[in-house]
Amino acid sequence: MTKVVLAQTTTPQFTEADIFNATDKALAKLEYDFNKEIKTVIIKPNLCYYWDYSTGETTDPRLVSAVIDWVKSQIGKDIDISVAEADASAMKTKFAFKLLGYDKLCQKKNVNLINLSQGEIRDVPVTVEKEKFSLPINELLLNADLIINMPKLKTHTFVGTTCALKNMFGAISKPRKYSYHKMISHVIVGVNKIVKSDIVVVDGLVARGAYPKKLGVILAGNDALATDLTAARIMGFNPLTVSHLKLATKEKIGETKNFSLIEDVKLAYIKKEFPHYNHTRHNLIMKLQIKLLKGYTSLTGDVFPPFIEK
Repeated sequence: MTKVVLAQTTTPQFTEADIFNATDKALAKLEYDFNKEIKTVIIKPNLCYYWDYSTGETTDPRLVSAVIDWVKSQIGKDIDISVAEADASAMKTKFAFKLLGYDKLCQKKNVNLINLSQGEIRDVPVTVEKEKFSLPINELLLNADLIINMPKLKTHTFVGTTCALKNMFGAISKPRKYSYHKMISHVIVGVNKIVKSDIVVVDGLVARGAYPKKLGVILAGNDALATDLTAARIMGFNPLTVSHLKLATKEKIGETKNFSLIEDVKLAYIKKEFPHYNHTRHNLIMKLQIKLLKGYTSLTGDVFPPFIEK
């Protein structure tokens, strides 16, 4: 059965105990069916540039820690677990791991820390809406027995919402991902066709909309699309107006209607508390800023900075 669980910490302090208890409760209600032998687990957080988790931009390492503990309790302490991320247009993973505390976390928990832009990488063909293309994917990701996708609950300048499906875009091995912008919805759907998220744990402890806000929210799901549709509703979006969600629905890469929403805390309450912003107005302002910046660079000969895409 496809499920999405909406849970919340009991206190606003977000201590490690609060986060662990809320995570354990959400995953217990998810009742994931471990119906196959699992030897390797990859956890994919959302690391955006070098922003600390307190900004609402990156996955809180304490939440990742709680998920690692849960995996070990379910499968065994000796299971091979890796926390993995790829380089981005304006982020070197090796620096992000150190600055954001992931190196210390993995050392403490005795798990691997993987840069998905290094090692054995395969160009994998995929077809989305009859369009054929290939994406470079790390063999470790392709061969993992269990993939746990740990995105953020946040809005996104270019695609509207970013959650589970968009987080796997960040797993593409190619660092300069802005080259995919012209077909970003197809690429997001494509990578999720290639790499299926078995479990999704969304970090909404500090949500990011018009501004970062402490919500203490955790979403757990066993279907990336169903989880994203729920997250979009929380963020105030009609999912059918979000390009990659609309395309994912059309391509049938997950459940859209036949899933159970388990509300440990009411979605309507969290939606009311989320720091909404007007995406259409934001895009108009962004386009104006880019136009002005391009005008400035043409007059001065200065460099036009690449977009930070993660």
